[in-house]
Amino acid sequence: MMAHLNVTQFDKISLDEMSGIRLMSRIDSKYVVTLNQLQMILAQLENDYYIQEIQGNRIFDYATLYYDTPGYHMYLEHLNGKLNRLKIRTREYTESHLCFLEIKTKSNKGITEKIRIRHERPETIESEPSRVFIEGHSPYSESCLEGKIWSYYKRITLVNKQKSERLTIDLDLRFQNNTSHQVVELPGMAIIEVKKNNEAYSPALELFAQMRMRESGLSKYCIGVALTEPNIKKNKLKSKLLMLNKITHIVYESIG
Repeated sequence: MMAHLNVTQFDKISLDEMSGIRLMSRIDSKYVVTLNQLQMILAQLENDYYIQEIQGNRIFDYATLYYDTPGYHMYLEHLNGKLNRLKIRTREYTESHLCFLEIKTKSNKGITEKIRIRHERPETIESEPSRVFIEGHSPYSESCLEGKIWSYYKRITLVNKQKSERLTIDLDLRFQNNTSHQVVELPGMAIIEVKKNNEAYSPALELFAQMRMRESGLSKYCIGVALTEPNIKKNKLKSKLLMLNKITHIVYESIG
């Protein structure tokens, strides 16, 4: 799949140059596209964006483990439309082996904020720094959380020329559920997330409006749970699951 995706046309931006545009507090917009649509979108945006490049690489592997209570409390809050909600996850940047423990919140005003600390290993949060971080920034205790679902994907990161906006493009999505041992792959599609300050101009959003693309509001965590946990409540995700079925051939397998 990746062999046909051309990203060589973009001017590059280094990791050091990216350091000042983390946008940890921002407005997020998500769109689901086919790979054919994505290649056309990239061709339209090449003059307005830089692409992150590290040691000659422009497409990077990510591994994220989402934590939740045994009863999936955070998933159900999202599903039930709770306006002030959060996710707790570890994320490893596979090539660099850097790992972070992150808490991502979304307010009732649609503002996304992310805080994080360096972390040793993604598969556990059993440490004193993790406990202090989680209990200091969330209503949960470290002891009541368990690693629920792995999300693996490849990511492309674009930055607009004004350095006020980032686009992350996630491909080759694969979910692995630690409880059900179900694995799901979503080939042939990508999730584009626009992350910007509220007042920032976005060439991407202007293009998406011209293409009459609709924002999806897709949560990778919620979709991953819905696809891999057979007995979980998921009726409110039905339209999103049908949309995914239309543009990708979902592949299921079991492990263990």
